[in-house]
Amino acid sequence: MKVRCVGLLLLAACDPAVEPGGGVGETGGAPDTGDSDPVDSDSAPETGRDTSGGGDTAETGDTGHTGGGDTADTGETADSGDTADSGDTGAAPGPAILLYIGDGMGFEHVAGGGMYATGSAGSLVMETLPMQGRLRTASLSGVTDSAAAGTALATGNKTYNERLGVDRDLASVENLIERAQAAGYAVGVVTTDRLVGATPSAFLVHEEDRGDYAAVASAWTTNLPDISLGGGTNDFSALFSSMSAQLVSTRGDLFAAVNDGRPLFGTFAGNTFPFVVEGYSADQPTLEEMAQYAIDYLDDTAAGFLLVVEGARIDHASHAMDEDSVYDEVLSFDDAVSAGVSWASTTPRDVTMVVTADHECGGLSITGASAAGVIPTSTWRWGEHTNADVPVYASGTLTSTFDGQRLDHLWVHAVLAASIDQASTVTSPTEPTLVDGYTSDLGAQVATQPWSTSFGAGYNQLDGLYLVSDADGLRVGVDGVFERGDNAVLVLIDLDYGGATGLGADLALADSLDVLDVALSTTSLSVSVPGVGFDAAFGALGAEEIGLVQLSEQVGLRGFDGDIGAPDDLSWLAAINNFDDGNIAEGAAAADAGATGLTENGMETLLPWTSLFPLGLPAGGTTVAVSVVLVNYGGDWGSNQALPGLASSTEPGADPIEIVQVATLSVDGSGVATGAAALSP
Repeated sequence: MKVRCVGLLLLAACDPAVEPGGGVGETGGAPDTGDSDPVDSDSAPETGRDTSGGGDTAETGDTGHTGGGDTADTGETADSGDTADSGDTGAAPGPAILLYIGDGMGFEHVAGGGMYATGSAGSLVMETLPMQGRLRTASLSGVTDSAAAGTALATGNKTYNERLGVDRDLASVENLIERAQAAGYAVGVVTTDRLVGATPSAFLVHEEDRGDYAAVASAWTTNLPDISLGGGTNDFSALFSSMSAQLVSTRGDLFAAVNDGRPLFGTFAGNTFPFVVEGYSADQPTLEEMAQYAIDYLDDTAAGFLLVVEGARIDHASHAMDEDSVYDEVLSFDDAVSAGVSWASTTPRDVTMVVTADHECGGLSITGASAAGVIPTSTWRWGEHTNADVPVYASGTLTSTFDGQRLDHLWVHAVLAASIDQASTVTSPTEPTLVDGYTSDLGAQVATQPWSTSFGAGYNQLDGLYLVSDADGLRVGVDGVFERGDNAVLVLIDLDYGGATGLGADLALADSLDVLDVALSTTSLSVSVPGVGFDAAFGALGAEEIGLVQLSEQVGLRGFDGDIGAPDDLSWLAAINNFDDGNIAEGAAAADAGATGLTENGMETLLPWTSLFPLGLPAGGTTVAVSVVLVNYGGDWGSNQALPGLASSTEPGADPIEIVQVATLSVDGSGVATGAAALSP
C-alpha cells in the first residue's frame, strides 16, 4: 500500500442559506475559473475517516454509510415542484432510464465497499436490485480503456482504445443520448470526473482521440444535455461566453437554479472532484446530491428522460492502488444509486435502472474481512485495467436480459436502446470477434489435449486449440488454465509452412536480453514435422496480457527470421493477447477449470498480418503452421502440455520438446482463410 501524507482539512459547514428551490442566484454568470483545482495526488492530505458516529461538522464528502458527522442533508435537493413545470399535462409521464457507471468497479470493489460500510459483503444498495449478472468488457484493442468501453455502452459498437463515439473505421455512431433526444426525451450527465473525461464524453461526442480535450470540450457544447454536472471548469472556461446555457459553479448556485429553458451546465472543480477522503469544499455537491438534483430536474417534464451517472474516482483510486480511497468512492457511488432507487420506488414513471462498470481496474482482491468502518485487507495486481468481468445490477422489465447471465457489455446499450424505444423485446447486439479469452466464437477446435498436467501444482493446462484468420490477422485461441506470475505459454508460428527454414529447422535463437526473449532463446525444440521451421513466436509469461499499441519484455510477439528479426536480436512486433476471466489460477485452481480437454475459454491472441508480413502478405497467400507449448518461466524446463499434443505424457523437462504435429491454416493474399484449420501430419 502506498504511504499517504496524513493531515487534517477543515471542512466548512454548508451554508444554511443554500436551500434547494430558492432564488435564481447568479446562474447566468460563468463559473469561477480561479478556484483552485482539487488536488488529485496520493500526497494530498486526508481528512481522516470518522466512523464513531459523532461530530457536528458538515462533511459533504462523507458517503453516509459509515456513521460520520452530521452530513449535509442530501434529501434537500432541488424540489421538482420549484422548477418551471412543463409537464403538468395530465398525461401519464414518459419512461425514465437511469444508467449508473462505476468506472473501474469490479466485483471485489463492490464486496469491499460492503465490508467497509457494514462489515459484510453483499450489503450495498446496488446489490438489492433484482436483476443481476456479469459483463465482459474487452475492446478491439484487447483490454479496454474507458473511451472504448464508454463507446460500447453508449453506442453498441466496439472500437479501439482512445476513441469516443466512433466505430473501428472512425465513423460516428449514434449514442444513447442522441437516440433519447430523437425520441423527445430530456437527457443528463453527472460525473465526479471532468465532463470531458472519456466515459461521460463517450455518450456525447464523436472524436478519434480522447486526449484532445479542447476538441472534446468543443464537441460537448454543440449538443449540450439538458443538465450536465461534474468537474472540468478549466476545460470549458474559454467556451463559457459562447455557450447558450445556464452556468453554475457552486453547490449553492446549483440548488438555487430554476429551469429557465436553457441547458443547465455545472462544473464544481477545475479538474476532477477530490477523493472523498480528501474532503469536498462547502461549494462542491456530492455525487449523490448531483444525481438526486439531476433526477428531480429531468423529472419535471412530461417526456421521458435518460440520465447517465458516473462514479469516476473509483477508477482513479484503483490506478493508484489506493484502498484508503477506493472504498469511500464505491460508497459515494452507491449513495448516488440509492437516491435513484428511492426515487424509482415512488414515481409513476416506468423506470429502467442499470448499475454497472465500464471495466475493472487494478485487479483488486479482498483477502480479509473487516468490521464496519475498517478497510478490508486488500491486494492489487497492478495499477492498470484488467479483463475481469464486471457486475451488472438492474431493474425494469427489459433488464431480465441480464439476470443470471454472462454477456458482453454491448448488451447494456441493447437493453437501454430498447427501453428508449419502448420496445417489448431487446435486439441482440452484433458482437465482433474480440481478443478477450472467450474462445466460443472461434468455431471448432482443431486440436485437444490428450495428457493431464502436473505442471505448476496442476494449475497450468492447455486443453484445446483454435486457429482462424481474417483480414486483421491470425487468431489463436487456447482453452485452458494459466497461472498468474508463473510459467510461459509460447505460440510458435511458421509463416511459410513447407519452407523448412526457421527455429527448429536450421535456426537457433540467441537473444540474451529481456525476459521473453531469453525464454524463447532457452526453450529447446525438436521438430519432427517435415517442412516446419518457426519464424516468429508469441509469448505470454505469467498470464500477462498485452494491447495492440503496447510493447513489453514479458509478453508479446517476437520475430526472428527473414524480414521480422534476427535470431540474436528478436524484433518486438504489435499483437494483442488476453485471458478470459475465470481461467487464471492465482494460488488456487482457476474458477472455470474443467477436466483435461474440457476447460472452456482461456487465452486468445491476435497476430496482425501487418506485424507478421511488414512488406505485405504474398499475393498468392500462404500456409501457416502453429504449435503452442507450455514451459517454465525461464524456458529451460518443458511440460507435457502442447497443442497439438506431444507423443508422450512424460514431461520433457530439460530435454527438447519434440513437436510431432502442427496445426495449419491456408490464407489468401488478404489474410482470409481459404479453408478450415487442419492437423499435419
